[in-house]
Order: sequence, then C-alpha cells, then structure tokens
Amino acid sequence: MYKRKTVTIVLFFAALIIVLVACGNREEPGISEIDWDDHDVRAEQFVKALLNGDFTIAAEGFNDEMDRAVGVIGLRRAWNNTVRLAGEYKYIEKTEIVPDDDYDIYNVVTNHNRRNINSRIVFTHDGLITGLFFSFE
Repeated sequence: MYKRKTVTIVLFFAALIIVLVACGNREEPGISEIDWDDHDVRAEQFVKALLNGDFTIAAEGFNDEMDRAVGVIGLRRAWNNTVRLAGEYKYIEKTEIVPDDDYDIYNVVTNHNRRNINSRIVFTHDGLITGLFFSFE
C-alpha cells in the first residue's frame, strides 16, 4: 500500500512538471515579444496575433484613442467579420511600408482561400497603434 501511494505521488508530480514545462515553452505570437521600435516586424506580429485569436495581446499595442474607439471587443468583431469573407488563412503574402512623415504605416497582406486581406496598421512614432483598417485585395 505504501509503495502504491508513493508511485502515485511520484507520477502526479512528474505529470505536473511535464505540464509546467510545456506551458512555459509556449510561444505567444504577441506584440510584447518583439522590438517596439521595429514596426514592420510588429505589424506582422500584430496580424499573427489576430490570426491566432489573441485579440487581447494585439490590442495591448493600441494608443488610448484606439483603445476607447475599438478595444478588444471591436477588434475581435472587425477581424472575425473580415476573415469570414476572406476564407481560410494560408500565409502572409507581403509586408510593405507606406511613406508618411507623421506616422509609420504598414500594409500586411495575408493570403486566404477566397480573397486577400490588406491590414493597414498605423503606428505613432513612439510605437503605439493609432489606426487600423482592413480591406480586400
């Protein structure tokens, strides 16, 4: 009886350690993991967070105006409605910068089975998202 209890306890802790290690190695697609100054990478990472349904992580990059105007719920709704029309995601086709003196603007085009989505992400110079537009190509 004593051996059975010991084995059960050891197996429980072994399983717990495996779960903790697996959770600790999980790579989040969130914006917090990348360089805030590298907006082209952040733009792609933002779209990847949307594709993975990580709307809370994506919205962390919003400035106050975007947070009030859109927030997590509005972002989820807008993205889900857009993807519903575009179809299943395949890959990121391209990321390009749009010249502008006042903002850092990036277009991230994702390829889907029905149509491509162009996600235009507008950053302030201090790295916060101040504008966001989804359109089809």
